[in-house]
Amino acid sequence: MKKKAKAFLRSLIIVSIIGLGVYYVYLTYIRPPVVDYSGMSSKVDQAIDLVLVSFGATNDNIIKVFKEEKKLDQATWIQTTKEIRIAETIDLSEAGKALQKAIEAQGARIITLTVDAATNTLSLKAGVKNIILEILVLRRQSNLPKYRAAILIDDLGYDMQAVTRLLALREPLTFAILPGERYSKVIAEKVNKAGYEVILHQPMEPLGYPKEDPGKRAILMKMTSAAVKAMLLKNISDIPFVDGVNNHMGSKVTENELKMQEVMGVLKEYKLLFVDSRTSTKSVAYKTAKKMGLRIAYNQVFLDTEDNLGYIKKQLDLVAKIAVKNGRVVAIGHCERKETLLALQEKLPEFKKLGITIVPVSQLVE
Repeated sequence: MKKKAKAFLRSLIIVSIIGLGVYYVYLTYIRPPVVDYSGMSSKVDQAIDLVLVSFGATNDNIIKVFKEEKKLDQATWIQTTKEIRIAETIDLSEAGKALQKAIEAQGARIITLTVDAATNTLSLKAGVKNIILEILVLRRQSNLPKYRAAILIDDLGYDMQAVTRLLALREPLTFAILPGERYSKVIAEKVNKAGYEVILHQPMEPLGYPKEDPGKRAILMKMTSAAVKAMLLKNISDIPFVDGVNNHMGSKVTENELKMQEVMGVLKEYKLLFVDSRTSTKSVAYKTAKKMGLRIAYNQVFLDTEDNLGYIKKQLDLVAKIAVKNGRVVAIGHCERKETLLALQEKLPEFKKLGITIVPVSQLVE
């Protein structure tokens, strides 16, 4: 029996060694290596941007932009989706030729390219092999709306019903989502699928801290620059399709230029816009962002500091007045205010009569 046991053990060891050897050969020589096409994604995206600029496109022409990490088999990449408004005088066929030339110069290819004369749109998908790196839609339209208003809805993340009701308005509101809440990711996915803009509603330390609590995952004054970056990146990565950031509370942080430089440095690196919620009249966020070359906007009207229908309707009247006077306005409301939805339902049709178009906040950044 002992001899049989020893023989079995030897056989088991030999089989194990052979198995390990085969696995090593597979890992080393047979299994294809992971290919990261993120660099190619960036080059293609930049080449497309240069063509769009040559055709007169600016930030004001952006309808929608978002980036998504993708993985298939042994390949990883960043897929960029863009919807851009271009002038009515632009020849879409010529634009298609210019885009194809620029994309092929980066070693990529046009997967599909369609010009639809009926809808005045150009649609293309560009990539390598079977991998789509960029999805682009150009919409040929006449001049930009004369009056534009961006309305941000803050504090999303814990109430799915509120999102459903807001989406039912069928208006391109901007949805500011708190990080780390139960439905944060699901809401971002739902809003993006509906074609609307998602930004991170980043908690920041207020003047009344710690009595006044900004909530989880906040940026605090005591944090190092590295800690600020780590917190922002964690929050950004947890909410898909993020186009930018605005502050939740944060009166103390937004008054501090050094802290704002730390925040803006991260946003600039990742090409994200910032909207200063203006929770403090002494905020330096806008000035700091402008200095550092970020895309920036700031809140001009809080709609619902009082959860009162009459008050909110008056605030929306103020939004309309500013839009007509200045051509553009940014306002902020809150998802937990029950009367805000009712006021929007009543007042937004009046905006249309005044010629005011609701737009994503990315169209109003400077």
